[in-house]
Amino acid sequence: MRPARLVRAGLVFFVAALLMAGAVVRAADEVIVRELQPLAYADARAALLDAFVDEGLAPPAVSRFGEMLARTAPDLGHRADFYGDAEIFSFCSAQVSGRMVAEDVRNIALCPMTVALYTLPGRPRTVFLAARPPALQSPAGAFATTLLRRIVERTVDNAGLRH
Repeated sequence: MRPARLVRAGLVFFVAALLMAGAVVRAADEVIVRELQPLAYADARAALLDAFVDEGLAPPAVSRFGEMLARTAPDLGHRADFYGDAEIFSFCSAQVSGRMVAEDVRNIALCPMTVALYTLPGRPRTVFLAARPPALQSPAGAFATTLLRRIVERTVDNAGLRH
């Protein structure tokens, strides 16, 4: 994919994330967003990485999304300060992938799944956790959604935010 397309895709994700508000939001496109506060970004990041381990998943690939937008801002003309911190964690689950592909081999395009973690400028102690389940109305889609919800809830528990 060309860099300009990557930036456009990232901006679409960003706009979708900004349109969501509240502690837990379900958007029309099924993005799950959880607000974690009060919490430092580094602590939320550690809690998320622990949630992957708790699920028996390999460490995710990490994309430093906020840094990429800040770095490309002068050349592409967008703001550099969309986020305080922003990373996207990409991962695969053999259990989820196997189920999705067993339903339809074209579902390969739905892996890896991602979870985003970000803060907004001026709100460093509020961390947002966002995940988008695969758009499958099937047993495999439900299985993937359940895994993503568990990762989100484990992150909350690991961060010590359960009330």
